[in-house]
Amino acid sequence: MVDISTENTAVSVSLQKFKAMLRTPFLVLILFTACISVVKGQDIHFSQFYHAPTLLNPALTGISQADVRFSGMYRSQWNSANAPFETYFFSAENRFYNVTHPSWWFSGGFNAYYDQSGAGNLSNTNISISGSFTRMLDPENFLTIGLAAGLGQRGIDYGLLTFDNQWNGDVFDPARPTNENFDDDNYLYPDFSAGLNWRGQKSGTRSKIDAGIGFFHFNRPNQTFYKDDKSRLPMRLSLYFNPNVQVAESLDLIGFGTAQLQGKYLEGLAGFAGRYYLNTKRSRQVALQFGLEYRFNSFGDAVIPVAELHYHYMILGVSWDVNVSGFSVATNKKGGPEIAFKYFIHRVYPLKAFACPLI
Repeated sequence: MVDISTENTAVSVSLQKFKAMLRTPFLVLILFTACISVVKGQDIHFSQFYHAPTLLNPALTGISQADVRFSGMYRSQWNSANAPFETYFFSAENRFYNVTHPSWWFSGGFNAYYDQSGAGNLSNTNISISGSFTRMLDPENFLTIGLAAGLGQRGIDYGLLTFDNQWNGDVFDPARPTNENFDDDNYLYPDFSAGLNWRGQKSGTRSKIDAGIGFFHFNRPNQTFYKDDKSRLPMRLSLYFNPNVQVAESLDLIGFGTAQLQGKYLEGLAGFAGRYYLNTKRSRQVALQFGLEYRFNSFGDAVIPVAELHYHYMILGVSWDVNVSGFSVATNKKGGPEIAFKYFIHRVYPLKAFACPLI
């Protein structure tokens, strides 16, 4: 029989201990909210953005309890609107941790994504390498700086597009000339990003917070299919605040929020979830997580239910966007499914060595 008063006391103590950790990131949240309200992303996006950390910030490279982390994501969007989007993402990260220097370490990663959208199969491919340096300020605070360098490619199939010159006055005639002159159907561009991440965590618990800022495309690469034109890709500013609070031995409450600001565009996403552990033993952890997210802009975009299975060293997440914007008429409120997968590898260190302190 469970002593409810004891359980409630444990929850209260856990929240009080975690309150001190929230003071600094609370200021970040205020700034985060203020930015959302005044700035109106063009890049690829995921509802489960926290499962694609290097797309959120290159400084999140290697920020994990594991030594090696593999992440993969797939998203399908707007299939019922006859203008589908498909997005694939993969990353592999390795932490170069040296037990003789437990207060700092380097990490490196490989990242790739591919996105195809619209009637002309507009494609966006990006391959990059990322690196980060983490410094332990104390056992509960870590600061990381990250950089990434890559190569992007955009392409389009003009043969799938139609133009007004192909209308002969009565019907559409695909054999008619388009009278359009295109210089190229794809181009390559260099791409660079940087970022800063703060990790706060409570020793002896699962409570932790990641908050930070990332700067993507800070070199402003040219984005045009016409050789003589200039169209600079706006820098994307990525803000996020993701707390995980252990409120009981088998229960965590999780929050996540991000704002992606790119030129005049804004994508804001916030949500919460509860994670219940069926097994809390180290390396044998099993948990179920259920949550709800909301993607918004000036008029709202989608409500997103999310479910996750945590099994030992694997995570499987599934979400579904339900459109609530005016575009829901075209999509029949079916924004689309998304699948996320993570796999972690933990190295075995000597018994007397001080293993990586991240939780």
